[in-house]
Amino acid sequence: MYLEICLIIFGLAILVLVIFCIPVLMQLWRTAKDVAVTLETLNQSLPVILKNLEDITRNINSSTSAIDQEVQNITGTIDRFQLVMKSIVDNIQSIAPVAMKLPIIQTVKNIAAIAKGIRAFLDVLLAKR
Repeated sequence: MYLEICLIIFGLAILVLVIFCIPVLMQLWRTAKDVAVTLETLNQSLPVILKNLEDITRNINSSTSAIDQEVQNITGTIDRFQLVMKSIVDNIQSIAPVAMKLPIIQTVKNIAAIAKGIRAFLDVLLAKR
């Protein structure tokens, strides 16, 4: 008798379990169908996407090459400009000491000093106290 009751309870438990699993299995089946449709759509559009990515990569590579070439050109120009400026500065440094000893430069310095002195004198003289 106990065996029959246990088998009935066990049978009912399995029946309840099957009843609760039916909606889960139905949802799982619907999800599998949706995944199959999505996978088919992805497989159809994936080659076009990959071709676009290849085109974009090719364009980026050509742009990078062009920019690199321009940077190399600008670097060459800057190097030549630096050489010219260094040459000019070296020439000025070699000429400047000789030019500073010329009498006209000494005269200009003296006139500037005298003008500053007169200006300071007049500022003090005419200042209101």
